[in-house]
Amino acid sequence: MTGSAPPSIRRVPMSPVVSRIERELRDMWAPPAKGQPPKSRVCTMNLIVVAGSGTGSATSARELADRYTPVVDEVTATTPARAVVVALEPDAGVHALEGDVSAVCGIGGEATLCSERVRLNALGSACARVASAVDAIGVPEIPTTLVWLGRIHVEDPVFVSLAALAQRIVIDTEYTSLPTLMKLARWSRAEPGRPAVIDLAWIRLAPWQELCARFFDAPRLRAHASHVTRLAVKQASEPGARLGSEGALLLGWLATTLGWKVSRLGSPPSAAIT
Repeated sequence: MTGSAPPSIRRVPMSPVVSRIERELRDMWAPPAKGQPPKSRVCTMNLIVVAGSGTGSATSARELADRYTPVVDEVTATTPARAVVVALEPDAGVHALEGDVSAVCGIGGEATLCSERVRLNALGSACARVASAVDAIGVPEIPTTLVWLGRIHVEDPVFVSLAALAQRIVIDTEYTSLPTLMKLARWSRAEPGRPAVIDLAWIRLAPWQELCARFFDAPRLRAHASHVTRLAVKQASEPGARLGSEGALLLGWLATTLGWKVSRLGSPPSAAIT
């Protein structure tokens, strides 16, 4: 059988883009011009941030990557890293890999301490092979964290290939769902050596967990916790909206901590555990 490959599997030349990025990363640390402060490259980890198109909202992958780029820069200011921010657009009308390089610098002593940020836009069939580009760009022999912003399918070969590069996966259930989080946790534990999973929504709950726990901090009040028989959680949302992931996680944490069992879920946006 002869003929051109379908667009879904069309091979996109990626090596020229990767070679250019590697060259720009090398040139970034060339000796400075006379009178310019020297730049010191610091790198303790690879940070891969992937924005997918399936976020459950109208926000495109590229817009989501743009939104998180300042967050990535804040992280690398305190944890120096080579950050690779990837926008996946498999439904784009073209098939290409785009990329650029930036230094993210802060002043430290007499030298400028810098991390590196690489931005990749994978369009069309380039998404299927983006892991090879990320692997080539990453710094070898240091830890790698994968941050996945979007819906996750553990059978997705793009996710699996990128996860194989990482020791830790960070997700945000704001952009996915609690069932997906549970599937991902089971996937992580299914085989030795798979990366651990962290949920940013869970981390954001810490102040609420502390607030709830402090109600019963005093020894004379601890016994009262066992007499709480009903809890209602309401959220600020449009009428009919489902309870968000953070509210559901808070309910689950309280139920586990107090040994409760779920008897019913109220109509959104409220829920009850008794």
